[in-house]
Amino acid sequence: MKRAEGNFLMATRIRTDYANRIFKPSLVATAIDEVAFKGFRQFRIVQEFPFDLSDTEAAETLEQWLDSEQFHYTWRPTYIEQDACRPQVSTEYPELTITW
Repeated sequence: MKRAEGNFLMATRIRTDYANRIFKPSLVATAIDEVAFKGFRQFRIVQEFPFDLSDTEAAETLEQWLDSEQFHYTWRPTYIEQDACRPQVSTEYPELTITW
């Protein structure tokens, strides 16, 4: 295995583990209940890291659960805030927004 391949696999494993943590249906259900109790009609899963996790197995499992519970959802672009001292880079990643 070449170093690039090993690094790719390591990054993939970390992203998969992260997706498994934040897209767990039971945790999302609890978070939805908490914001609905406060009167809100949407919940956005705010990611700590700017990864596109929309095609992970955990995201697909959550989408299936959301469909079965008749929630609406969309993957909205999130833009990384740029440092004024660095060159501008167009960097965005999707975050999941759930509505009811």
